[in-house]
Amino acid sequence: MSKLPNDPLLNISLQQLIQKIKSQAITCEEVTKIYLKRIELLNKKLHSYIYIDYEGAIKSASAIDNLISSGVDLGPLMGTPIAIKDICAVSGMPTTNGSIVKSDDLTGSEGTLVKRLKSLGCIILGKTHTVEFALGATGLNKHKGTPKNPWDIKTHRFPGGSSSGSAVAVASGLAAFAIGTDTGGSVRIPASLTGIAGLKTTKGVWPTDGIFPLSPTLDTPGPLARSLEDIKYIFNAYQSNLISEKKLMSLNGLTLAKLGSPFTDELDEEVSIAYESFCNELIKKGVNIIDLNIPEANERTKLFPSIVGSEIVSAFGETRFLNEVEKMDPVTAKRAKVGLDVRSIDYLNLKSRLKELEVMASKFFQKYDALVSPTTVMRAMKVKDCEIDAPLHDRSLLSSANTQPANLFNLCAITYPIQKYCADFGTENCLPVGFQVICEKNHDIQSIDIGLALEKEFGKPILPDITNFLS
Repeated sequence: MSKLPNDPLLNISLQQLIQKIKSQAITCEEVTKIYLKRIELLNKKLHSYIYIDYEGAIKSASAIDNLISSGVDLGPLMGTPIAIKDICAVSGMPTTNGSIVKSDDLTGSEGTLVKRLKSLGCIILGKTHTVEFALGATGLNKHKGTPKNPWDIKTHRFPGGSSSGSAVAVASGLAAFAIGTDTGGSVRIPASLTGIAGLKTTKGVWPTDGIFPLSPTLDTPGPLARSLEDIKYIFNAYQSNLISEKKLMSLNGLTLAKLGSPFTDELDEEVSIAYESFCNELIKKGVNIIDLNIPEANERTKLFPSIVGSEIVSAFGETRFLNEVEKMDPVTAKRAKVGLDVRSIDYLNLKSRLKELEVMASKFFQKYDALVSPTTVMRAMKVKDCEIDAPLHDRSLLSSANTQPANLFNLCAITYPIQKYCADFGTENCLPVGFQVICEKNHDIQSIDIGLALEKEFGKPILPDITNFLS
């Protein structure tokens, strides 16, 4: 069996990798081939990619090397090999939206987000698996397959969704970073459950054209990366093609609202232990922690299904939806069918309620720098326990319970891994736990900076040992 080449980001940051490429200490083509070799050796077990563009990626990397040799600098992301979630159109690559139902026409042609990443010199390695139409938080996909959470070689555990393949690719060293989307937590959930960093951008900060329109009201693209340091690098580079030299934020003096009910109502024991222990550590570092309950977050159980269901039915058109729905994954179909029963007046009232909740949520930030909670109420569950007729199926649907409110309140958020505060840390039973930091809309960089301050104080994410997946 071929030897697994070292992860190009082993012990270095994304910025340091790009510096090596630009200084020609290593070529972009060499780095790209390393990622492609790792994908070749690991993807059959991990199932993170649904499409791999071997020839196109090498050709693009060679072109980047020629530009570098000619003195051309496309910016801080030049030469970065990345993965794109398969609800985003990429020219020359298929778009399945995680479904056997033909729907690429609804996604449309390559959009602004992908075009910009290309213009900044990113190399697209391929497309990553997703829950069907991005409508699901566990990562399960009956027809296209469910990526394997790389933290458990013995048992197939869900990676979280819907950006399941993107998270597994990043956690396993199969891409330098990946693009996901977050309608109700679909960046943060898989980032949390695979132990990496993820950013839910404020609605409108990153464009959504060329992305399957699950919910135009709530859809937000965002990056998944190996660290908050890399997240900040990616976000700044995308926004302005510049890297900020702003002084690192200090935890000392921050005021954080520690979210209780309903964010803590259904916690696994180990998630609760990690959350409480980590908040206590923050207090020791000079953070002001104030308990806060937000009962309005319970409204997610009515708002999210009705709005998203209505909008996915609208995307297809009712006749086409009814003709195709029986071909869909039964979980996707059940959730989408909710939209058939929502009256137009009820839909408009729900949209009005979102505006009211946005105003309510904005007032929190007159008092708090951020709101914090566990990202997910559970750690990664066994896939066999979460299928539609399995005993823990209903429990698995709570994967998005703590993430949906940020979408409904129109906020931004990051997730940072804190499983080192679990009671079973250091054992083979320990699985990732995420700590969610939620900030005011359009304060994306503040959420990133708080996450980066956590990372500088408590360490970068611990990554899984994926060498056993070769055997």
